[in-house]
Amino acid sequence: MKILRFLFRSVIALFALVVVAVAGLLASMSGSFHRPASLHEFGAFQAPAAPVLVVGATQNTGLEIVRELRARGVPVVASVRSTSNTAALDALGIEKVVFDAMNAEEVRAAIVPGRFSAVVSTLGTAARDLPERRGWFEALTEGQNKMDPEKRPDFKGNRNLVDAAKAAGVPRFVLVTVIGTGDSAGAAPALARRALADIMPLKDQAERHLRESGLQWTVIRPGGLGTRVLAATGTARLTDDVASFSYIGRVDLARLVVNALGDPSTVGRNFTAWDPSRLNVWSLFSD
Repeated sequence: MKILRFLFRSVIALFALVVVAVAGLLASMSGSFHRPASLHEFGAFQAPAAPVLVVGATQNTGLEIVRELRARGVPVVASVRSTSNTAALDALGIEKVVFDAMNAEEVRAAIVPGRFSAVVSTLGTAARDLPERRGWFEALTEGQNKMDPEKRPDFKGNRNLVDAAKAAGVPRFVLVTVIGTGDSAGAAPALARRALADIMPLKDQAERHLRESGLQWTVIRPGGLGTRVLAATGTARLTDDVASFSYIGRVDLARLVVNALGDPSTVGRNFTAWDPSRLNVWSLFSD
């Protein structure tokens, strides 16, 4: 009987440790412990007169930005690679320009003077760009260090876009990066910092290159986006409080990006995209 009681207590103790560990992990991935000191209030939307070039437009956030611009009647052109699946853009009737952002000459040839009023870039390393597919556990424990930084678009591709926009006289540039970049490093959960350990420095370089370009720039840093299509909450806001963290749906993020594009008061500023309706990681799995 003593052995049974000992085993029972051991199992209970182990279960309690697991519960505490899981609770601690979830708490570390939550944005519930900090509320932004201030939230940005958008001015009246000022629609660009010339087309907006959206880079990274074939899927995910970039595609949602295209849809949002189109819904507001803003002329939009989507950049695609020669190998891109353009079915979603074709269904919307969106004009396309073909170039590889990693090829500076192609980018310069596509971004010609007088054609675009702004560039919006969501460019970054995607799963399809990695040399091999790995599960989420491997990404968290190993980072994403199996790819040459020169082959990642996070800095090189965005640098090419910024340089071409500047050379062509495109005045406005909105760059979407990630919470954890630059002075927001402390806001990102430890697991996210580990998973993106090789990407965040490249995004930081892209941000700094844009800030030093002389363009009318805005940087927007979202938190976790998840892999599924999340319903819009309508509660997402921009804040310049770099300690803020939340998860966010791509539709909500796209609306913030487009609002920022049409608001001159966002020029020259870094923002965090923050949604009080998605402060915890489980919000990525339920609407």
